[in-house]
Amino acid sequence: SPKYVKDIVFLLDQGEERLIEGVQRGTIPLTTALEIARANENASTSGDDGQANLGDLLQEAYENGQLKGRQIIEAKRLIEKRLEHGPASPNRDQIKPPTSSYSLVRTYQREVERQRKMVLKAEHAHQRLLLVVQGLKKLFADEHFVNLLRAEGLDTLPKYLAERINTLGSTANPMTPITPEPEGAAT
Repeated sequence: SPKYVKDIVFLLDQGEERLIEGVQRGTIPLTTALEIARANENASTSGDDGQANLGDLLQEAYENGQLKGRQIIEAKRLIEKRLEHGPASPNRDQIKPPTSSYSLVRTYQREVERQRKMVLKAEHAHQRLLLVVQGLKKLFADEHFVNLLRAEGLDTLPKYLAERINTLGSTANPMTPITPEPEGAAT
């Protein structure tokens, strides 16, 4: 009905997501949720904490028959959560299960495994780099290869590779064009 939609929109405008969830679950009736939201709005404008007001509201709703048995307990819990954490519903990211020793150990083991894999990847990359550098060093030791590179206009290397090849012990031809590229040059 239009009144129901209007009331839900009012709760949304007030940021009362917890109350809306309570209404949708059937924990509290919409009229009680509206009274709680209005009591909170009145308390914030008057400077009260609103807690005594909310207790009176619950009692009145119980006496009027709006809240019955279990609903009064659920409504009280909802109000306590609302007072403690605010009217907005928590995001899934904010809800964290309690930490147990088992979960800590499992998290630690996952982190150890992740770091172990990272070390292996780094070692493999280092081995591949050494293989490439040694291969390039042998190629640059061949004068015919160097002349071919010069003829094609490929007589520069990326700075990092040139430094790596030169640091492996320069047995390469002194005429070898192992000159690093300028800093801004593209390869």
